[in-house]
Amino acid sequence: MIKNLRRAFPRQTLTVAVATSLGLLASSPHAVAQGMQLEEVVVTAQKRAESSQDTPISITAFSEANVENRRISNIADLIGNVPGVNGFSAPGSRASSGLNMRGVSGGSPANLSLDPAVATYLDGVYVGKLVGSAMDVAEIERIEVLRGPQGTLYGRNATGGAVNFISKKPTGEFGGRVTGSLGNYDYWAIKGNVNLPAIGEVGEGLGELASSFGFQTRQRDDFYKNSNSGEQDFDNLDRQAYRIALQWTPRDNFVADYVYDKNKLDEHNALQQVVAFNPVDAAGNVPRMTALRGTLQQAMAYSTIPGADPRIASRWIPSLNKTIDSYQRAIDQGEGRVTRGTADFAPYTESDVEGHALTLTWDAGDVGLLGDVTFKSITAHRELDMYVYGDIEDLDSRLDANGVGAMTDLVHLTLGQIYGAAYDQGIPIQFLPIDALWGGIDELGAFHSKQDTQSDYKQFSQEVHMVGTTDNLEYVLGVYYFDDESSYLRKAIFAAPVAGFGPQAYDNSTEAFAVFGQATMRPSILDDRLALTLGLRYTEETKEIDYDYSAVVSPFGVTPAQATSNKSNFYNMSGNFTIAYDMADSANVFLRYATGYRSGGFNGEIFDNAFKEETIEQWELGIKSDWWDRRLRINGSIYTYIWEDVQVSQIKTDGGVATSLITNAGKADRWGGELEVTVAPAEDLIVSLSYAYVDKDFEEYPPVCGTNEPINCIDSLPFAKRTAPGNQFNISADYIFARTSYGEITGYVSANWQDEWPETALWSGVVNGEPSIVEHQMMDARTLVNARLSLEQIEVGDGLMKISIWGRNLTDDDYPTFATNFGSLGPIAEQYGEPRTYGIDLTYDF
Repeated sequence: MIKNLRRAFPRQTLTVAVATSLGLLASSPHAVAQGMQLEEVVVTAQKRAESSQDTPISITAFSEANVENRRISNIADLIGNVPGVNGFSAPGSRASSGLNMRGVSGGSPANLSLDPAVATYLDGVYVGKLVGSAMDVAEIERIEVLRGPQGTLYGRNATGGAVNFISKKPTGEFGGRVTGSLGNYDYWAIKGNVNLPAIGEVGEGLGELASSFGFQTRQRDDFYKNSNSGEQDFDNLDRQAYRIALQWTPRDNFVADYVYDKNKLDEHNALQQVVAFNPVDAAGNVPRMTALRGTLQQAMAYSTIPGADPRIASRWIPSLNKTIDSYQRAIDQGEGRVTRGTADFAPYTESDVEGHALTLTWDAGDVGLLGDVTFKSITAHRELDMYVYGDIEDLDSRLDANGVGAMTDLVHLTLGQIYGAAYDQGIPIQFLPIDALWGGIDELGAFHSKQDTQSDYKQFSQEVHMVGTTDNLEYVLGVYYFDDESSYLRKAIFAAPVAGFGPQAYDNSTEAFAVFGQATMRPSILDDRLALTLGLRYTEETKEIDYDYSAVVSPFGVTPAQATSNKSNFYNMSGNFTIAYDMADSANVFLRYATGYRSGGFNGEIFDNAFKEETIEQWELGIKSDWWDRRLRINGSIYTYIWEDVQVSQIKTDGGVATSLITNAGKADRWGGELEVTVAPAEDLIVSLSYAYVDKDFEEYPPVCGTNEPINCIDSLPFAKRTAPGNQFNISADYIFARTSYGEITGYVSANWQDEWPETALWSGVVNGEPSIVEHQMMDARTLVNARLSLEQIEVGDGLMKISIWGRNLTDDDYPTFATNFGSLGPIAEQYGEPRTYGIDLTYDF
């Protein structure tokens, strides 16, 4: 192993301790104290241990210290902390988060039909879905974030990039760490990891067995109160993570690692705050409040007609008044974080994820012409069980004992049409579905939304690869197999009771196979400063789906049940070609061409609806350099890519039902760049700055068409926007304030800024048969300031103690993280990021 590492870094001193990031994420202050130099960063992004400065890929790495300072527990915590990386957590579905890299969006995280655009790996195991992907990881050793297409070594569904979570391996010696935390909102957490002494010895008998056990639990009260007395509040924490790691080493050149991880979550979902309403008509000329007030005048006129339906005066008019008051309060309140909301059905998520992974590593040594060869096998199985329930807006539509409540405006407008047919057009009321509609109101209610979904998912993967090194060639060859199965049951109701009720179920599956290879050669020219890398990956996969939609029963009739099965095959060849040149021992440039591919498939929530695969081609020019005796590190990249058949997620609201839709949007031709600077200007101080930029929206986007005859369409291209901030800027500092006889006083502070961005590429729908495009609900620019102050290296008994106080969003910035536009259903709801939080950690290493 040491020989391989020395070959990987012929010109630089190798520090074999995975430390810090190379730009925004600086090395720990302790590294600066040792000779005033920034530590080297060792990564495994190309299936081998190598310096990040010598790896011709845009990488940001987090060490264990970085993870602790930034309080990173899962993939969602990366959002806003990495240059060029953005994303959001799904409304109404905890622990489902999607990342956006360089403007390449992962789409709706809660959609079980959708594959990621940014691949997530846990100890080399690909996590197949975004649903449940943001569960806590119990023992993080480091995180590697790879920007840009990674189709060769990471395969399908890595068009935007990849994220590697690497957990700690057993040490074989007794020891461990325990951390307890307290904070505002009654936050508390405990995290522990224990290594047990190894059993046996390497090379003798059965060999050596080392083991470690880790756990983490986090609890926090809700951020927002529920105005409905007796109902649960909004946005709490209640999650646990467990991990068991075993390492068997029968002899020096063979290691077997087994890891079992389990995550449980039982939480109240975030408040979905209604901030505005869409117009009633497709042209946007009739505001909802205008329509509601007009309907109230209509109802009052009908109530004076002799023999009029008594429910007009006793139920409809009082309900109209309550609805107008409720809607007006939401409009007056507008945007901005509030302290309380309401829910007809208190939203919550229950999730259970567990995984098994077995990694076998055999160092075969010198194998003739193949050079030094290491074989690795990674076998893994993962399962997810998730249940989601409750409102995804905060309008109170509960009916009282008299059947009066603030019903949805769609119900009121429908009542206006029916009563208008009776009293304006003279149609006998007994021939109209008025009793059926009032009966539906009494039976189902008249609320805007209720989620009720069950998702079950399991996956199996097997990867075998060999890593070889000769005098002037480094290579990787491998095969990969993956299969998964999903089961989804949706009993959600929207616009009750007008849209009716009928469960939707589907089962889908994937079977994929790939072969891949990558080689880096240093020809014997230019003093071995030139490196050429070529990689290829061939993938074939089969997607299948079985739809089973029940009949939809509404006050106006029954829509028949639907069932069908579909199957499709996909094939792809992805690759990369890189030219890298060492300008000096501590500076190199690279030109990289890379492609990526995301699977096509079928929309589970839209009956018999397929979408195509997406592809991406990217050119990137980058530099990685150390200056000023390795006290200054400057890394940067500029890139351009062509992204075709782009898969975008939208909320489809046609027919009074809100569903998540995946569609192929067309083409995007974009460019951007990142700059990362880390400097150690003085002893014990590291300052890091980064800037990321992405330009342009879409080059092609399909029109939005209605259903009336003749068919009318709207050119949607002027309205289609990229779903990422155009500009991001981060700055951080690590500093050792003092070294005393009782310990070291250290500090960390960071500020992350990003400008506004559209919540989704396009919101569209069909209103009364006509196409409709609604305005974006822009996510505001934000500045998040986080800090940590610690007293560490305190000798207590045979161990060391650390006391830290921390704060997140110290300026209490009021910023939305996502918005749901319900289109023709009316509301526009926003969810907000965490308010100011702070607390104290106590850690003991033994």
